[in-house]
Amino acid sequence: MKFALRLGIREFELDEGRFVIGRADTCELPLDDPLASRQHAVLVTTIDQVTLEDLGSRNGVTVNGERIKGSRVLRPGDVIVIGKNEMTFSLRRELGAETLVQSPTQRLPAFGLIGMLADKALALGRGDEAERLLGPQLDHLLTDADERHRMDPTVGERAADYALKIAALTGNADRADTVFRIYAHLKRPCPSAMVEELYSVLRKLKQPSRTELRRYLEVLRETSTELGPADRFLVSRLEGLERSLG
Repeated sequence: MKFALRLGIREFELDEGRFVIGRADTCELPLDDPLASRQHAVLVTTIDQVTLEDLGSRNGVTVNGERIKGSRVLRPGDVIVIGKNEMTFSLRRELGAETLVQSPTQRLPAFGLIGMLADKALALGRGDEAERLLGPQLDHLLTDADERHRMDPTVGERAADYALKIAALTGNADRADTVFRIYAHLKRPCPSAMVEELYSVLRKLKQPSRTELRRYLEVLRETSTELGPADRFLVSRLEGLERSLG
């Protein structure tokens, strides 16, 4: 049994021992990233497992959207983020030729390569193709957030943007609901530009639902005392959106 770490199109086989990741040239995986510390994290590989440890970095390490403390044993399919770099931990097995085997149930969307492919599909107006690529990832993100009652804001914002673009191209009302569910977990109003786009998109949907929008508004009302004037205005715009659905 062998382990591997994938960063973009590069793949690193993890032999037994230490594999340091960071900005320093002496690291096994040097990162050209100002957000990375010189020695940011280390992977310690034994015969049957790999442990990830934060080496006291300035900006931390996340696994599946959750910042780790100390060390953590990795599972195939885990998504590691260090600075701007997203990596996937994988399992290699020898089956004649070595083939990368990745868990089909990774808990958060790996928007790296999938996101690049989806961006191209969306730019070409191929909403159905973007849904095929991103749909399972968006659904996994929401399932994970429902179970753990938290969501990484950066991942959530990007996922909501994808969901709205898919809804606009395909007329898929469920993806509009995805936007509301994501921002309900984030417990804050959608950005102004997204609210305006929602007005346009929902008018075009054949059967828009108010259920998720209502739930989202209930969350916002519970936190209304913490909102500033700009956010309260966005809430009023979302309330107007609910009324416009009839």
